[in-house]
Amino acid sequence: MKLKKRLLAVVLSGILLCPATAYAAQPQSAQTLYDQVQEKSESITDMNAFYDFNIRLGGSVLKELRMDDIDMRLEMNVKMNHIKDPDQLRYMAYCRLTDPWDDQMTFSMHYLDGYMYMDMMGEKMKTPLPVSSMMEQSRAATSAFDIPADIITNLKMWDEDENRVVGFTIDENMMNEFIQQILSSAGMSDMTDGTNMTMSNMKGEYVVNPDGDLVKVRMNMDLSIEVEGETLTMSMDGDVGIADPGQPVEVPVPNIAEYEEAY
Repeated sequence: MKLKKRLLAVVLSGILLCPATAYAAQPQSAQTLYDQVQEKSESITDMNAFYDFNIRLGGSVLKELRMDDIDMRLEMNVKMNHIKDPDQLRYMAYCRLTDPWDDQMTFSMHYLDGYMYMDMMGEKMKTPLPVSSMMEQSRAATSAFDIPADIITNLKMWDEDENRVVGFTIDENMMNEFIQQILSSAGMSDMTDGTNMTMSNMKGEYVVNPDGDLVKVRMNMDLSIEVEGETLTMSMDGDVGIADPGQPVEVPVPNIAEYEEAY
């Protein structure tokens, strides 16, 4: 159970990186579009994002269980508001994981008044989380990152209906150091303690509407994760849609009386 929870946390942290890495495109041919997205993102205080990823799991973790590779679907709704106001900051992630047999597992996370509340695998736990750490994580999910342009290769730009799309790949020799920087800036390093995570074959597209708002991120990538001597491989392909960018977002609050302190 402990290993399963650790792997699940690593899967989540990998998925949550997708919108962050998609803000990376800065080569000169896309500079104007990037600047527009960055200017918009710096003013964002609320966000409502919908994740939908197909995931193939493999590696020694499954071989130990004499299992073949597993195809799964992960859907998430992540809501944040008052990202720049520590007294009012709220965060929610509701997740649904569907296995090949159409069995579903749901779990959720909420941030409220200095605590992270987690409802996962039949347990409702709360753990203290400094508001400064939560604010960094929230800002990392909505703000552009100033990263070296040489990480980006094969940059292309095209129209898609009324929107503009920038497609790119990220150099895998530099990618893993970049991912660790994002994990650290987002306050997510603890989620991957004791793991060795490498990413490769990452390709992405971000879709910008006529108002200069980022409205969708498409991403596919391969990951290899070593946890407690076991290896998990993941191939992920999906997208993140951002609903009503720039508009206020209402974040629901859990019944905190149902949660126990995690030890």
